Amino acid sequence: MNTQQRGAVIVFFGQAREQDATYLDRWRAVPLTYRPGQAVDARFERHHYEVVLSEKANAASFACAADHLLRYHFYPPLIMTHVSDFSHEDRRMKPGDRLVQRIGAANPFGWTLVEGITMNEIWSVIDEPRRAGFIYVTTEAHEEVGEWSAQIEWRMDQSLMLTVSALSHTSDRIPRWFHPLTRRLKQKAHHAGIAHFSTLLARSGF
Repeated sequence: MNTQQRGAVIVFFGQAREQDATYLDRWRAVPLTYRPGQAVDARFERHHYEVVLSEKANAASFACAADHLLRYHFYPPLIMTHVSDFSHEDRRMKPGDRLVQRIGAANPFGWTLVEGITMNEIWSVIDEPRRAGFIYVTTEAHEEVGEWSAQIEWRMDQSLMLTVSALSHTSDRIPRWFHPLTRRLKQKAHHAGIAHFSTLLARSGF
């Protein structure tokens, strides 16, 4: 078991994804680097998005959206894939679950040459009749420090709202000159995830 992990593992695109699951055990004891509510400084950046998924949702469409979200069916595969405690057990996430992400960044020609393998932990989960969502936080096996959350709410006017928020900064292990690029990549990933989630629900007959 690796309890001294610091930072993501970099792999070449196409390297066997089947091995990603091994990091769930290898990094099981890797400590968190952030806890919601802690004091933050000027390095932290906030990103916040609100999107109306449907003007006229119903109980069935909310249940469909909640199930996809709480199974972390969010990002397009070229941006991010994952393995987790909850995916292994084919269930919805719960607090304490560990989540291994394989994150890719395409170059201007659309090719992904290298990917990073990182780990987060599910901090909290909302699973209510009209609200569903979660927060995850970073561990030492990540090049970001902070939290990310996604929530859907089936409002009384029957609209279904998606809210995505992030509060994080790039690890000090990454050279400062590289930080503007990581900022753009995060923003690109947020927009791609929101678009993919919306498309996924449409394909589910939402």
